[in-house]
Amino acid sequence: MEQTTKLNDMQLFMLRMFEKQLNARQEREIKQLLSDYFAKQIDEEMDRIWEEKSLTQEKLDEALKSHKRTKYGVS
Repeated sequence: MEQTTKLNDMQLFMLRMFEKQLNARQEREIKQLLSDYFAKQIDEEMDRIWEEKSLTQEKLDEALKSHKRTKYGVS
């Protein structure tokens, strides 16, 4: 049996916004706007984590040099 998914409010809003046909330039610009928005969200979250964890470049460099792999038994 096939399961149906109900669209959320934002999905419905976006569908209504794009009822008319867009040209290639408009599509590229809208895709870039969305990409920029989500990139900004990621940057802000990374900044928050950086501050919360008191990260420094030195700590990151040290983590790159460390070998914290899980050792597995050889069969």
